[in-house]
Amino acid sequence: MIAVIGSPPRPKEGLRYEIKMVFEAQRLEEVRSWVLAHPAAFRAAFPPRQVNNIYFDTPDRRLADGHIQGVARRAKLRFRWYGNTWVAPGGQMEVKIKDGQLSQKLIQPITSRLNLSAQHWREIIHALRIECPAKIARQFSYLSPALINRYQREYFVCADGAVRLTLDYQLRAYDQAFGFAPNIRFPQPLLDNLIIEIKAPVEAHSQIASTLAAFPLRVTNNSKYITGLATAF
Repeated sequence: MIAVIGSPPRPKEGLRYEIKMVFEAQRLEEVRSWVLAHPAAFRAAFPPRQVNNIYFDTPDRRLADGHIQGVARRAKLRFRWYGNTWVAPGGQMEVKIKDGQLSQKLIQPITSRLNLSAQHWREIIHALRIECPAKIARQFSYLSPALINRYQREYFVCADGAVRLTLDYQLRAYDQAFGFAPNIRFPQPLLDNLIIEIKAPVEAHSQIASTLAAFPLRVTNNSKYITGLATAF
């Protein structure tokens, strides 16, 4: 099951590097000034927005454990939508495949309107399942909701468009280990962090080092899913 959703499609289109750094969210203005003064001439790509995710995992959290154990090739399954409410007017199922610092996403658009404040998980999963191809739909026989998280994201792109950068902050996470309906009332206690992520396709790998050189921060291995789960146990 995990091998199925973790198998990269062929040809390897859409492979990209994802490099992360973590800083104190209270210094967001300072980090934003670093981005806008960067030699690569970053500019805002489009307006900030809230990102919301439902992560799915096995009951014993095998997908999360693969990340914690440092498995090089691993996968995550999530539903993502945008907006400031618990109503998702649509969104997308994503299978995110990681192989070292390279990542790839398989995306399935979802048109169903979901209301996490009024629906049970059974209804939500049914709505997602019927819009997914069989390869993804089968995973709902093994995987169940593990975590919901949401955060503010700002988007930047360099002058030639090769490197993208995001700033994520105000992270909130809700454990979904128990209950027939989504837990949207009791968030996990999290550190107030800012996650800086630099993304570039494999053909732009030479620009990654020069982009990172202008940031006085250390690259780290960070997963918002793992961060949210860490306080649930």
